[in-house]
Amino acid sequence: MSKELTTPILFMVFNRPGKTQKVFDVIKAAKPQKLYVAADAPRIGNFNDEINCPKVREIVQQVDWDCETHYLFHKNNLGCTLAGKNAWDWLFLQEDRMIFLEDDGYSTPSFFYYCQELLEKYKDNDRIAYIGGVNYEVYSGEATYFFSHLSVPTYGMATWKRTYDLYEYELDSYPNVRNTRDFRNHFVNFFERDWFIDSYDKYYKSVLDGKKENTYDKQQSYLIWKYNKLCIHPNVNFVKNIGFDMDGSNTAVDPNSWIAKFFSRPEETVDVIVHPEEVKTTKDLEKKMFKGRVLLHQPYLKEMIKFYGLHFYRSYIKPFINKES
Repeated sequence: MSKELTTPILFMVFNRPGKTQKVFDVIKAAKPQKLYVAADAPRIGNFNDEINCPKVREIVQQVDWDCETHYLFHKNNLGCTLAGKNAWDWLFLQEDRMIFLEDDGYSTPSFFYYCQELLEKYKDNDRIAYIGGVNYEVYSGEATYFFSHLSVPTYGMATWKRTYDLYEYELDSYPNVRNTRDFRNHFVNFFERDWFIDSYDKYYKSVLDGKKENTYDKQQSYLIWKYNKLCIHPNVNFVKNIGFDMDGSNTAVDPNSWIAKFFSRPEETVDVIVHPEEVKTTKDLEKKMFKGRVLLHQPYLKEMIKFYGLHFYRSYIKPFINKES
């Protein structure tokens, strides 16, 4: 792999100086030629933000190598979702590809070179939407990576402007796409289809209610299914999440919990990328990826019963209780 990092990196930060410093040290080691940093502003009345946000901004300006730097420091707090969208809008006005890290995505420098090589290799292959750095304990083939319809996590990934041009922040097309045969046939089985459609239903309802759900990865997932795209997933774990603790915006959990331990598995280094012979996936692999990526390897039948049980309660039992009361 080339050790000259010419691909732009977009680093999104907020109010966690300790984690920001750890990830920024990895970026420093890779010495990218272009660095974009987007930082949200403190939340109104939040004392900790007032202290920590300036510390974070100071850290990301400590660029001591030859690098073209760009900073988007918001004056007003946008929240995780809108701040992320604005950061991507900002970068793709100037670049045709990027490597993206959030402040809890800790990797080795080889993650950047892996992304750079694949961004160039698949730049003209419209079937590929995103390149991921996280392995979900699902493995396929002897190559360094494989392909799946399941989306990659945002805290360590790469993509192109051509993909972002298809991105719908509020899922504007969803009502017209939801029940089409083409869309519904993309899923490997009825449980996967129902799980994702339920997820998109909730997000779209939150948009209509004016209480937009705090996410920008559901939109990525919808893009993949709508256009029948593929993502690249590694057979090694390039990126671990160091944000599963009580300080996380969307990952506030006990750091000793099973989910925190799953996502904080050690990051790995790869010196030579081995490419698959074909760009393809299989039904068996998609089933494994759904169980690993979505269900996080929890028992399939248990999760299915829980999902449809909750759906039945929300659709029939809860309305009846509310009507009687």
